[in-house]
Amino acid sequence: MKEKVISERVVSRKVVGKANPIARKFRNLKGSFGGVCIAPVIVIIALGLLYYGEKFQKQSKVVEELKLEDASEVKADSGMHKMRGKPTVVEAVEVLEIGEVLYYSYQRQQYQEVEETEHETVEYVEDGEDVEEEIERTKLVEKWVDMESKSEWSEFKLGEYNVNTSGADLKFNLAEKEYREENDEYFELSSSQSITPEVGDYRITVSYLPIDTQLLIVGEISSNTIKKGEMLIISDKTDSDLISSLKSSETALYWTIKGVAWILLTIGFLMILNPILSLADFIPIAGKAVSCVASIAAGIISLGIIVAITFIIKFWWVLLILTGVGVVVLIVILVMLMKKHKDKKEDKVEEKE
Repeated sequence: MKEKVISERVVSRKVVGKANPIARKFRNLKGSFGGVCIAPVIVIIALGLLYYGEKFQKQSKVVEELKLEDASEVKADSGMHKMRGKPTVVEAVEVLEIGEVLYYSYQRQQYQEVEETEHETVEYVEDGEDVEEEIERTKLVEKWVDMESKSEWSEFKLGEYNVNTSGADLKFNLAEKEYREENDEYFELSSSQSITPEVGDYRITVSYLPIDTQLLIVGEISSNTIKKGEMLIISDKTDSDLISSLKSSETALYWTIKGVAWILLTIGFLMILNPILSLADFIPIAGKAVSCVASIAAGIISLGIIVAITFIIKFWWVLLILTGVGVVVLIVILVMLMKKHKDKKEDKVEEKE
């Protein structure tokens, strides 16, 4: 991607304060209090993510529990089904030189020279003061620009059922071809062919599913139609490969959510501690050490909270049982103590008599 700067200007300039270390530390201390207000919001978002990570629908579990059926043998008129078979095309769609396909995704782009604007904040010392400037930079960049994109399905049936593809989750290994366009004519680029684009060139990328592809569909049957109910998955994978693919995606999402929640919790706790850390920064050597220890402690606490919340959400029934047992044990202890106290009282009365 080629680029060149055509203009650069300062759009804002402000004096932040005195450029001595003590003044900077006081500015940091003042700014740290703003983070204390934002920290609770960040912590709440992190907790919400943790809850979602434990409760989001796992499609792999639903797909795995459904029996795989041969599409030609399915006679149901309702319910979720998982069926596999060769589709019967009612009305095919065509794309470029490929011809008839079951499905395609099409993207047409032009190589253009476009203006892009970026902003950069720079800080420097001038006459003993810290100055902050925002610089706006305009560049001419040569790159591919989207001109048109679309996707389209052939109208088809699987077994006795029409397939409504609206809202489908597509799990395909699509074939792909790339074309160059010249004078309304197209020529295909091979995978090993490389052409350096020039401004004004057009390219078209087509991802498609051959018309004779075996399909596996998981969806809701309603009358004579398969459509989106709890879910609608259309795939060219085998049953085992589809389930494996879904599990891999869900595992990646699960741990990504955990990682993001850990980062947010750590940032939130550090924001809460920021005023204390800013005060510690006034002590030359101790400041950095305290910040380092606080960061490690915040990370460990965040990890502990994530483990605890995960356990509570997953095994709430265990906690409920333990709480119930604890309450019963407390009641028994109280009853025993009261009985013991009563017996002592009666013994004293008998001694007096």
